[in-house]
Amino acid sequence: MTPFMIRIADLVGATEDELADVDEIAPMPQTRISQRIATGTGADRQVALRAYAEQLVCEANAVLASHHESGDHHLTLFDETLPSELAFNVGYAGRAARVSTTFEDGTAYGRLVGDGFESDLPQELTGPDALPDLLVRLLVASGT
Repeated sequence: MTPFMIRIADLVGATEDELADVDEIAPMPQTRISQRIATGTGADRQVALRAYAEQLVCEANAVLASHHESGDHHLTLFDETLPSELAFNVGYAGRAARVSTTFEDGTAYGRLVGDGFESDLPQELTGPDALPDLLVRLLVASGT
């Protein structure tokens, strides 16, 4: 099992007392204020985040399936392609997070939106290393 799969297995096997400190077991993913960057750089970042998200979702779902008899306990991942935006959504048990990059006037602009990720200023993930925390936070916030 990968380190991320072990983390998910520990989470699924945790007691209610162990889950009481959400910020310790599921820290908020690292974000920064959204920055305008070159279109190519933005596209590369979005594609890298999306590819890694797919890997992590598959790993998490393998663990979740081994701990639940019914097939309704799994993360979902779906893409959105709009004329000036690339986005993917990760969901679990009615909660979701959306990671997107918008393209306009030769620049790209990343954004994280979702349940529990509200901010006064637009935020984006700092990079792929923030994705595991995003998925774990989503699972914990959903009551896993």
